[in-house]
Amino acid sequence: MSDKVTRRGPWILAAIVGAGLAAGAAARLRARRAPGEADAPAEVGFMRALHAALRRDLSRLRDAAAQIDSSAGAPATVLAGWDTFRAELDNHHQAEDDDLWPVLRRELSDPGELASVDAMVEEHKHIEPALAGVDAALRGGGELAAPVETLSTVVLDHLAHEEREVLPLIEQHMTRAQWRAFMVKERNKRPPRERPEFLTWVLDDAGEQDAAAVLTELPPPARLVYRWVLRPRYNAQHRWQIPSAAAPGRDT
Repeated sequence: MSDKVTRRGPWILAAIVGAGLAAGAAARLRARRAPGEADAPAEVGFMRALHAALRRDLSRLRDAAAQIDSSAGAPATVLAGWDTFRAELDNHHQAEDDDLWPVLRRELSDPGELASVDAMVEEHKHIEPALAGVDAALRGGGELAAPVETLSTVVLDHLAHEEREVLPLIEQHMTRAQWRAFMVKERNKRPPRERPEFLTWVLDDAGEQDAAAVLTELPPPARLVYRWVLRPRYNAQHRWQIPSAAAPGRDT
């Protein structure tokens, strides 16, 4: 019986969080039907929190690359952190290209502003080869420093460019209703069992402002599940940490 409960645990948690998210979204939708609320400017705090999570993982990747014995390949804890980072970055850029930029483009007429959005799509194309280079080095025991530096540069430059030129366009030209429609669409694309993983990942070591931007999307019951169940389970995986035996020059 206990084995069955253990196996069913992730599904139960996903159901709880999924139900909580659905209930919270419905409640917020009702609350935001006040006159003028849907037409208020978009709020992009959630996007900034996601960018902060990507920067955090890039920093951890650089730290790991400096410690890993390149001849042995990356330990499982580092690969777990890397796989999540790569998946979330891919999902984020796919969501922008497929569902966000087309909506924003329809609200723009200035050629310079449209060019800024087009630049985002082009920059996304340069990130995938950089990801592949790091992945090959992590799994094949190759030299890490150069591909990690290349990836860090291209991603950090892209995030800064987006925050400098495109997030202000979203705030200026998209409404809160349009932004929330995008958020709900992307949430619904994730299977319920994957939503707790994203939540714990984006909140990992988040600053106060970023955490508030994410947690405000959750109703109180789901926040409790996150704090008392999901976060401890996530932390217990020790992603990105280097076992002493995997680092060069350390005793086993």
